Amino acid sequence: MPYTMEQFQKDYIKAHIGALDPEEVLSKFKAEDRLKGLKAEDRLKGLRAEDIEFYLEKLKKRRS
Repeated sequence: MPYTMEQFQKDYIKAHIGALDPEEVLSKFKAEDRLKGLKAEDRLKGLRAEDIEFYLEKLKKRRS
């Protein structure tokens, strides 16, 4: 199987991705894609308890 330009590009990016700022890389992906595979606990890290409680109360009100 021949080495394609697409495969070269992927290999090049993998080899050099460390040169980019994480924010620059993450900006290329939708939030849903960035969160795939994360446990709920990991998603909530860094959030204030007040913010989580506020969101939960908002959800409860929507459902009632």
